[in-house]
Amino acid sequence: MKNIFLLSMMSPLDEKLREALAQEILKRGTKVAYVSSSPQIGDRPYYRSTIADYAAISPELGVDYFDLSDAFTDEMLATLPSYTAIYLSGGNTFTFMDGARKRGLEKILEQHLTNGGVLIGASAGSIICTPSIEIAASEDENEVGMTDFTGFDFVDFEFQPHFADTPDERAWLAEYKQKHGREIYTCKDGAGMHVTDSGTELFGEASLFSL
Repeated sequence: MKNIFLLSMMSPLDEKLREALAQEILKRGTKVAYVSSSPQIGDRPYYRSTIADYAAISPELGVDYFDLSDAFTDEMLATLPSYTAIYLSGGNTFTFMDGARKRGLEKILEQHLTNGGVLIGASAGSIICTPSIEIAASEDENEVGMTDFTGFDFVDFEFQPHFADTPDERAWLAEYKQKHGREIYTCKDGAGMHVTDSGTELFGEASLFSL
């Protein structure tokens, strides 16, 4: 079953999107797993800011940190489906997918969704949930030399976060869509979408891209 939120970023958020996130998470529990796109050292600033973002959704929510480095064993990553929600962070999409493949994250997320958990992706974390991550080439450098751009395919469309709606971006997306033939949803910062088995709900300035 699907219960997936795709966002550009966690803050700011459209108010109705914030309410939808709170409703879907809190009716299942209060534990959120934060999966970092790359290891964070020191005070983990991006993780710390995300704790505050989820506290703004509800002070009841607790957020635990995970990443895909050797610091987290397979047994530790296997606990992810026990969380109410799993949040896939932003960062470099190609680096994130490379680490996710090496650690078998897709099967873990599939189990989480099968168990009725909520999956939340922001920016890079949203793109890896789609059929292909190649769309990230408009913003991210392919630092790992990836040649297989297959995504997790949890949804049947592609996703463009941080949509600025400039002529150059629209031209790039139009060419991309003609090449790949899949629908693309664009999402400005603060906006997002909720995908379930019963349909898709858009919040804020998120929309289906048209040529």
